[in-house]
Amino acid sequence: MEPGEVAEIVIGRVLNFCRNNRDDTVVECLSDHSPDQLDIFIDAYLNGKEAEELDKAIENLDEYWDEVKKEYEKLWGKEMSLQLGQLLSDEMKALYENIVQNDELGDACKARRLKAYAEVLDKFGDAVLRALKEKKPLTEVDLLDWYDKMGDASFGLKNYNYYEMIGYYTGFYDGLSDADKLEVLSILLDEISNVLDDIDNKLSELEALTNES
Repeated sequence: MEPGEVAEIVIGRVLNFCRNNRDDTVVECLSDHSPDQLDIFIDAYLNGKEAEELDKAIENLDEYWDEVKKEYEKLWGKEMSLQLGQLLSDEMKALYENIVQNDELGDACKARRLKAYAEVLDKFGDAVLRALKEKKPLTEVDLLDWYDKMGDASFGLKNYNYYEMIGYYTGFYDGLSDADKLEVLSILLDEISNVLDDIDNKLSELEALTNES
């Protein structure tokens, strides 16, 4: 087998395992299967014949294992950025839903929080777009700061459980390559646009209800 084939087999089986792992998110599970741990877990994701072929290839060519690791690292980074981008996008959507589905908030309060959230998202979108154009990803600290601001706007007060959770998630971003970080930001930029559209539609709905009353 070519190194790329080995890497594709392993990442495919790792993903299958992670998607069916009830104890961790896919991102957490992928993190446990990072490239620097490949030599530890690879045998668990190859059948006997595949493992034998790998061992023979390594014996016959010193560079073979290095190529396997290099190919796996590329595939892992791509999957990690996609999964993390989706996870952080889901959190962005959840903050919107936290406002509109909160029965304890009146329409006027919901409108205020939605406008505050939209203002943060607009500025975050500008920062992400600038990072993508300059091909210089936001730092983990910057990304966390934006998500903290989103939380402030959505909850209207300090929600320390949220801050702890989002700090944990953005920690995975720090371990990615610059190219993979930019991929995460590209995914987030699309979600920013989607959530802003949802906010606009909800504000129009709330305004119509206010006018009716």
